[in-house]
Amino acid sequence: MPTLLRATFPHRHNANGSYDSICTVCYTTVASVRQEYELAAAESMHKCDPAILYQLSQYRTPAGSLLA
Repeated sequence: MPTLLRATFPHRHNANGSYDSICTVCYTTVASVRQEYELAAAESMHKCDPAILYQLSQYRTPAGSLLA
């Protein structure tokens, strides 16, 4: 059974004033919005794409970090 990972979502404030939310598990941009508070709804609904997780697993070391 696969291990479930709990994502966190750092926010990035862009030069154009918008905010992005990034999933720390699958590294995708979950949402890009004008008001930072709007990110919470997208984050609560986010599900990592299994295909992306599989692709990322091909580049991880045994310790779990991505290869440089």
